Amino acid sequence: MENKDLYNAVWKRRAVRKYLEKHIEQDKIDALRRSISALNETSGLTMELIEDSDAFRSFKSFMFKNVRSVIAVKGKTDDPDLHEKCGYYGEQIVLEATSLGLGTCWVIAFTFNSKSPSLNVKNDETIVCGIPVGYGAEEMSEPAGIPDAPHRKTRSISEFLNGNTNVPEWVTSAVKAVQFAPTARNSQKTRFSYADGTVSAEISPGKTNMIDLGITKFHFELAAGGKFPPGSPSEFKKDQ
Repeated sequence: MENKDLYNAVWKRRAVRKYLEKHIEQDKIDALRRSISALNETSGLTMELIEDSDAFRSFKSFMFKNVRSVIAVKGKTDDPDLHEKCGYYGEQIVLEATSLGLGTCWVIAFTFNSKSPSLNVKNDETIVCGIPVGYGAEEMSEPAGIPDAPHRKTRSISEFLNGNTNVPEWVTSAVKAVQFAPTARNSQKTRFSYADGTVSAEISPGKTNMIDLGITKFHFELAAGGKFPPGSPSEFKKDQ
């Protein structure tokens, strides 16, 4: 899927916890699996889309209803960038699913049955997150252009930039896309700095924080055009 389609999905994505008892069409399953396979090859992750998983049928998952299909976001345990990669590449699948009219929700491993055999986690792998995917019980409205504000409470653009308001418009636009990025407990801990034409992203250490960093980096990149290397802090390289 092209970046412009993923970018458009940024403004539409919602966290969906209740799903219809409806199977995803095979063409959409195939499209998501093709993308997952390509991203796995690029990243070294081992993500899978699994149908009819029981991972969200335990007491841990009481907030979820009718979860039939799950994206297991996982990779090799010894990968030093595992958690950031899971956020970065997993969000690409989330946005593609959104573009296909499907609902999703980021869920960290200890809040569902991550030991379910249906998730196919091998001995040398760690499952970092599960992403339910399917048709939401409530329709996601199609936004008319880019909304002025996120659909939930968020930090201001100035807060993301540590109070720095003397930035070019492309940075402001990219941080606006970050405002719409899902993060654990809506904590939005990633901070960006701008000086002498350079943007850097940074977050405090922690596995969940690194997932969030990967997600927010991808949102920034979609809007700005360019690339962050893995790690924190990391310096953005804008496309020429």
